[in-house]
Amino acid sequence: TYQDVRAIDQRVQGAEHVSTMTMTMNIASVLAMQSKFQEAEVLLRELLGVQQRVLGGEHPDTLYTSYNLCAALYEQHKDGEAEARC
Repeated sequence: TYQDVRAIDQRVQGAEHVSTMTMTMNIASVLAMQSKFQEAEVLLRELLGVQQRVLGGEHPDTLYTSYNLCAALYEQHKDGEAEARC
């Protein structure tokens, strides 16, 4: 499963490695395309925390993740939280 592959990647390369961050974003994107917004939200929140710490809040990848998190929140009708974030 994607969880297994991601866990191995995190163990081998670490959560802050660029390939791990990219894999996490790709998995979250696929989940969102499958309308699994709650699962995507969990990954996006985790990824956003890592990116803010490693890349900074104004890095394009961090901003892209923030946007995707807002979209996932809107899809779950969490409009208040999405508006506060975006």
